[in-house]
Amino acid sequence: MSVISIGNPKGGAGKTTLAMVLADQLAENGVNVAVIDADPNAIIAKWAAKRREAGKAMPYTVVPRPTESEMIQTIERLAGEHSIVIIDLEGAASRMTSRALARSHLVLVPFNQSPFDAELAATAVALIHEEGEALGRRIPFRLVRSRDSAAIATKTSKRIASAIEEAGLPVLTVGLVERAAYRDIYEFGARMSELDGSSTSGLPKAQENAQQLAEAVIATLKEEYA
Repeated sequence: MSVISIGNPKGGAGKTTLAMVLADQLAENGVNVAVIDADPNAIIAKWAAKRREAGKAMPYTVVPRPTESEMIQTIERLAGEHSIVIIDLEGAASRMTSRALARSHLVLVPFNQSPFDAELAATAVALIHEEGEALGRRIPFRLVRSRDSAAIATKTSKRIASAIEEAGLPVLTVGLVERAAYRDIYEFGARMSELDGSSTSGLPKAQENAQQLAEAVIATLKEEYA
């Protein structure tokens, strides 16, 4: 089993979207997945509620925000029952975040292609390093380009990429491209496989990006724990 935490102190960095897309695609690939929705906005829990109200089957387990004292027990229970546990963390540093990081095999840090977002992603990386030092072990992580341009990279994004490379920070080989399908899965309480290509633009491209993202995450886990 593997525990994957997804965190960034900035709202709107694409954290919850990354968690939903990754969980959906892993489940589509036959992986037994659980998601802990530890974000106060509870977007994933609300998505699950929409499905239940519509009588739709759940493709993966969703556990609404546990209390701080329940966090470790919740992670361990789900890890014993599922192949992959994904944790959508709250933005701010907290004891709950610390406990999740301590149990994580991989942390994904999504960031938008802007200098401000890149700086906040660096704050998340510092928190991961601090937690690793406290534990006496390295916590593997990858930065993930969020709302990645499907077209040509801008000058700003190129500068950010160069700065990240110079800092020696590892970046997931696949970013999360901005796609309408990623918004529609929440709006309709749907999975990507349930969306209609006639009403959701760019659906095949979104599915391709999701598959490549899932493959990159699995490859990273294998690389770190081979």
